[in-house]
Amino acid sequence: MTGIFGLYPPVVQQKKRRTFFSFHYADIMRVNVVRMSGEFATSSTAFGRNIEGYYDGSLWESRKLQGDDALKSLIRTGVENTSTVCVLVGSETWQRRWVKYEIARSVIDGKGLLAIHINSINHHQRHRPDERGLNPCRMIGLGRADNGSIFLCERVWRNGRWIWEWYQDYTQAVPFPGYFKDPLPVGTAAALSDFTREYDWMQNGHHNIGGWIDMAAADAGR
Repeated sequence: MTGIFGLYPPVVQQKKRRTFFSFHYADIMRVNVVRMSGEFATSSTAFGRNIEGYYDGSLWESRKLQGDDALKSLIRTGVENTSTVCVLVGSETWQRRWVKYEIARSVIDGKGLLAIHINSINHHQRHRPDERGLNPCRMIGLGRADNGSIFLCERVWRNGRWIWEWYQDYTQAVPFPGYFKDPLPVGTAAALSDFTREYDWMQNGHHNIGGWIDMAAADAGR
């Protein structure tokens, strides 16, 4: 049967997702397993999911020599044209300053956010899994100031306990993420991990990572 617009119904194309991978460079072997999983398009013109991120250690080191502003600019550019920031979590990722900034940029720029633990991945230099590291999204949160504005905050260890302090690498007010379901009364803070998705690569990540990314993007209204 034909319709007035031709012989065939229009083809619904898959929504394209561009993802920024945030990770600690010490985990690059495991990160590369994720990158090569086949869920990502190999060119900018292909349908599917593309990945951004910094997999060249020399590029990162050159920006470090130029100072903090150069690193922030590099990260800002990398995150800018993506739908989602995907944190690939190893043992020490939660301690890395620039991973935290990449997470912060996801909030600043209204991106989706998710964490995937990768310590279950084996590779030629690591033949057994390692214990899970902390989710870095637990270390970055949002707080409501006395004037009602929302600011980024960071969990820090002070005098034998964890407390929230205002985040020093970005001190301007930020938009409320679409995935955040807490009204945040004045003087309170909540971790991003309380409202974002968290997975382990051993949960059939090769097959599921595309769907995980799509859900995180949708949660943020992307």
